[in-house]
This record gives sequence, structure tokens and C-alpha cells, in this order.
Amino acid sequence: MSVGHALKEARMNVGVTQEQVAQKLFVTRQTVSRWEQDKTLPNVHVLKTLSVLYGIPIDFMSGIIHYWACALSSR
Repeated sequence: MSVGHALKEARMNVGVTQEQVAQKLFVTRQTVSRWEQDKTLPNVHVLKTLSVLYGIPIDFMSGIIHYWACALSSR
């Protein structure tokens, strides 16, 4: 599972739109979209807020990002 897929799935599970997430994080909807498309990654401060917003433990979210980063670096 990619980071973007996990973020999108978590967002959809709590029933919020990209626009609503963007407003809570003071970013643009396009930024949220880029995270969900694996074009960019949220920073650790944003991950903390997302974990609260989505009700997912921060260690789970950071674990997905760590796994993904390791997979990219091994290419």
C-alpha cells in the first residue's frame, strides 16, 4: 500500500473531503491531492495532525512512509 493510498483511504473512512482536510491543515486542496497521488509527502507535523484527524496512530502512518521511502531508495 502506498502512502497516498493509505491517506486517501483514511480520509474517506472518516467521511471528509480533500477541501475539508486542507482547511484544517491550512494548505490547499491541491496539496492534499498531491499527497494522495504520491507526488509529495506530508511533513511530520502534518502527519501528527492527520493521525488525529483520521483517528490513526502516528506510528502506523510513519511506518507506511518509512516503508515507502526504503522501497524508493532501493531502486
